[in-house]
This record gives sequence, C-alpha cells and structure tokens, in this order.
Amino acid sequence: MYVLGIDGGGTKTKGVLADQYGKVYASETVGPTNQNGVEIHLVEKELSRLFASLKLQNSKAFSMLDTVFAGMSGVDRPEARAVMKSIMEKFVPANVKIIIDNDAVNALYAGTLGVPGIVQIAGTGSITFGINANGERQRAGGWGYLIDDEGSGYDIGRAALNAVFKAYDGRGPKTTLTNMLLKHFQVQEVPELIHFIYEPGKSRTAIAPLSQYVSAAADQNDDAAKQIIQQAAGKLAQAIGSLRISLFKDETQPVQVVMAGGVFNREDLFVPFIQSRLQEQSINVQLVKPVMEPAGGAIIAGLSSSSQVIETSFIEKLKLD
Repeated sequence: MYVLGIDGGGTKTKGVLADQYGKVYASETVGPTNQNGVEIHLVEKELSRLFASLKLQNSKAFSMLDTVFAGMSGVDRPEARAVMKSIMEKFVPANVKIIIDNDAVNALYAGTLGVPGIVQIAGTGSITFGINANGERQRAGGWGYLIDDEGSGYDIGRAALNAVFKAYDGRGPKTTLTNMLLKHFQVQEVPELIHFIYEPGKSRTAIAPLSQYVSAAADQNDDAAKQIIQQAAGKLAQAIGSLRISLFKDETQPVQVVMAGGVFNREDLFVPFIQSRLQEQSINVQLVKPVMEPAGGAIIAGLSSSSQVIETSFIEKLKLD
C-alpha cells in the first residue's frame, strides 16, 4: 500500500511517498501552502511542483498511490479543506483517497505512531491538540499571537523584551538579556529596540527568535530568564492538563504527550518544569519526543485511515532527510 504524507505550513511543505513498511520511494520539499498567508493560486503552484517531483522520482509507486494524507495549517474551516482537496485531485490518479486535516495530527502521530494522545506544539506559535480512543478531538490555545499562543517562541520573546524594558525603567531587576538583545539588533540603547519591534508587518518574526536568548541567559543563571521559562512552562502545562482532563477523563493509564516545536530544542530547560507542574496537579501523562518528522506522522495517519497496523520496524525503515 502506497501512501503520500504531506506536512504543509506557512514556511514550507514536505511530501513523502512511502509504503506500509516505511520504505520511502520519493520525497520533496516546496514552499508555503497555508491559505491564510498565501494566495490560493500560489498554493496550487507549490502543490503542482510537489506532485510533479514525486511522480518524476518514482512514477510506478505514484501510479499505485492509495491514499494522500495532507496535514496542513490553515484548513480549520470546512471550505478551506474542500478547496485544498479539489486542488490535489488535479494531480493524483483517479480513485485516490485524499484526506485533508490539521497539521497538528502529523506532529501527534510522529510521536505516538497513531496511538491516541496529545501533542503540545511550541514553535513560533503554540497549540495543544489531542485525539482520544473514540476519535474525539479537542484543542487548547493556538488562537494567534495577538491574543494567545502562550508558551510559544513569540510569547517567550515578548517576555524577554518586557524584562529588558522593565530593567531599563528601573521597574525590574537588571538582566543579561539587555546586552543580548542590544547586540542582536545592533543598537546601543534600549529605546532603539522600538523601531525593530514595531516595524509594520514584522513584529511577530522579529520577536519570536528572541526566545533563544532567554535560554542562553538562563544558562548564565539569569533570574529574569529563569522566571520567563518557568512561566512559559506553566502555561504549557495548563493547556496540557486541560485536555487531559476533558478529553481523556475516563483514561486510567498515562496519556502520551508529544513535545514538538522549536521551543523544545531546549527540553532540558522547559520539560522538567512542565512535568513538575503536571505532577503537582496529579495529571497522569507521559511526555515523549517525536521519533520522526511530521511528514512521517502524516504517512502514519494515512495508513491508520485504512486500518493498517504500524509495525515496529516502520520507524527504523522510514528515513526522512
């Protein structure tokens, strides 16, 4: 059985053609396909490139394609999913099953291998998403950087700026974050940061990368940085706990929680605090790392849609660059 798993986002889109044993026959990465940030004709152009490349790499496997599972950002609305499906129908053989779903499913199954659970994504933005044994779904957070995305890179970067400006005003303790951010933006004084932070249309992309300096400052035992990390971890733990209680209320065994996204590149700083907060609330979960890329999770979702059993060897054989 041949399955095409697609992980589509606002920066890039990856497609991998594989079989139920994890053997990869073709793989390609193209540009963004999030309808909320890219015009639909450009989305179609990127998908056309993706499918053409996969077909060129292995026309035989492509012609025998059974299922396309596309976990993508920007498809929460039924009409958005319908548009995406109609585009993909143009590029695959007739009778291929096409499933359009939230990209959080990819990240979840990249850690649980199709088993019910929760995924905590914390990158530039954040969202907590879960699927239980009955197939019921729920999300917490992820409502955008202006009102939410707590515990995300943006949230942490914004907290770093807040600490720096409070220190400058004398409203907060001095912090090594000040020199780090001044150096990052190549300015001499704190007020000069305003120009970069409030540049029209660029505040989110300017602020999110600053989270890396919070981790660096925490390594230097900076109190402000350590407090920011603890607060972010607390927010993520709260979201995880809310889904564990509401979506898995009858589950007696630990629920797997996949920790995905760039924030967890420093899991040594964040995960212990998250674990501690959850234990304080008697939230029975098991925090795990993804064992493959999100596109691999999309392949698993495609196989699961046809009740295919995921073999243990699948992980070892599925090699994604």
